[in-house]
Amino acid sequence: MAKIKLHKDRKYSIYSCGLSKLLPFCDNEHRPYNEKNGTTYKSVKITASETIEIDINSSNWKIK
Repeated sequence: MAKIKLHKDRKYSIYSCGLSKLLPFCDNEHRPYNEKNGTTYKSVKITASETIEIDINSSNWKIK
């Protein structure tokens, strides 16, 4: 699980593929992986309507 602070009116890309080195943010590592493996991973887009801190988790994340 990751705890992140989202700032009002800012757009975030959260990764869901388990490949990003910027947990929990997307660094587009899924793009070459998708091309090579025929997969369709995409980031989850979030725009915060207010500044808030959230807990997020994904079964694909490899948290160290």
